[in-house]
Amino acid sequence: MADSAGIASFLEGLGCVQVESESQADLIIINTCAIREKAEQKLYSYLGELVDFKKNLPYLKIGIIGCVASYRKQEMLKRFEYISFVSGARDERTTFLTYLADVIVQLQTEKQFFSATALVDDVATVVPLERDVKAAMSERNAIIPARLIKEGSQAAMGGTLAPVGEVKRSFINITTGCNNYCTFCIVPFTRGKETSYPLEDIVLRVTHEVAAGAKEITLIGQNVNSYTCPETGARFAALLEAVAQIPGEFWVRYVSPHPKDMTRDVLEAMARYPEKLCAWCHFPLQSGSSRILELMNRTYTKEEYLAQVALIRALVPGVSLSTDIIVGFPGETHEEYLETREVSAQVGFDMAYSFVYSRRKYTKAYSMGDTCSAEEKAGRLADLQEVLRAGSLVAAQRYVGKNLRVLVEKRGANGKLLARSSGNHRVVFDGDALLIGTFVEVHVVEAGQSELRGELISSPLMIFSEHGLAA
Repeated sequence: MADSAGIASFLEGLGCVQVESESQADLIIINTCAIREKAEQKLYSYLGELVDFKKNLPYLKIGIIGCVASYRKQEMLKRFEYISFVSGARDERTTFLTYLADVIVQLQTEKQFFSATALVDDVATVVPLERDVKAAMSERNAIIPARLIKEGSQAAMGGTLAPVGEVKRSFINITTGCNNYCTFCIVPFTRGKETSYPLEDIVLRVTHEVAAGAKEITLIGQNVNSYTCPETGARFAALLEAVAQIPGEFWVRYVSPHPKDMTRDVLEAMARYPEKLCAWCHFPLQSGSSRILELMNRTYTKEEYLAQVALIRALVPGVSLSTDIIVGFPGETHEEYLETREVSAQVGFDMAYSFVYSRRKYTKAYSMGDTCSAEEKAGRLADLQEVLRAGSLVAAQRYVGKNLRVLVEKRGANGKLLARSSGNHRVVFDGDALLIGTFVEVHVVEAGQSELRGELISSPLMIFSEHGLAA
């Protein structure tokens, strides 16, 4: 999301406008994820759907970027002739954006050509750009303008996504890449080694986004709490402190920390700035078996994870916890799955993302033996999700009868306002659409497994009305 938002902001700076559907587009960029095989399958299916759009609009440019493009580039260039360009996540961002600026210039030329001149034998005279972005820019050996270098750096850090009728959210990369090499994860191979952005640049970016109306800032990294400023050596807790002191009414989330790197000073910063730093921690477990965690190269044990959970709850009042869990990892026995089940029940996560292990090429786990059948994996996942749902319901019920400060996100399909709490809980209630993008106070009257239902107590509109300022 951060990468897409950054690219969208860059394109808007070049005079482009986002459209609602593919049929209205001159340029379609598909940003890809390689974490799970299903995401790749969706990509190939979607590419098939775009063929007719290209036939109907010859100058339409279709580009593929991101993690799948990092290691499937040559395959894509050969397989999909109608693809205009491919750029992997490891390709230097400023180089890609320089290329993208050329694409926009070419599009302007081609649109004029197609609208002003009847095609002769359906052949256009405009020469297409090289499809492999990295190769094209290497051959050009072009000097990148200083303005593009600056804009490229900014775009690499992310930007704001603000669909019509929704609150403005900003997603800001604080690191890129990863050094952990978990045996199931392809990210180090698609995004490279971990690199942190300068603390001062991040603070300036957050300040800019808040001034532009963003109400929720999400700091993003494959392992945010290993963040180290390349200029000062400042760590993640110092970054949180700096961001929390930026003036304005907004709050901050971060994803995802690694249990091995979670430190007390990060939690203490969260406790010091509860109005800015959300009381929510996405804390990936992956497995409740210490042996499986070792096979995953997670570098912590079940006992160490539980100790970290206890510390988080002790230092951050009212914190909510979410997690990621994989079942059916190569070699996982039924007894080891039951350990994961037991840890999940013991922690009682507010929310959890659980998956059957997805075999990814290039990872160490790819070559590990797999003694667990697909049916057994599916059974474990279904069973675990029942445990997780029960835990989420119990966690949600602790809010009934309490007042929560929430950020109103949008109007839901059922006509109610949809908001989110500091603990990342969905909260629905009746209210005016003018409240979208504001912080309000809601009294929780009922709790379900997936959302809380509440009644509006106070809001900016009520305050204005009390002072005779409302219309």
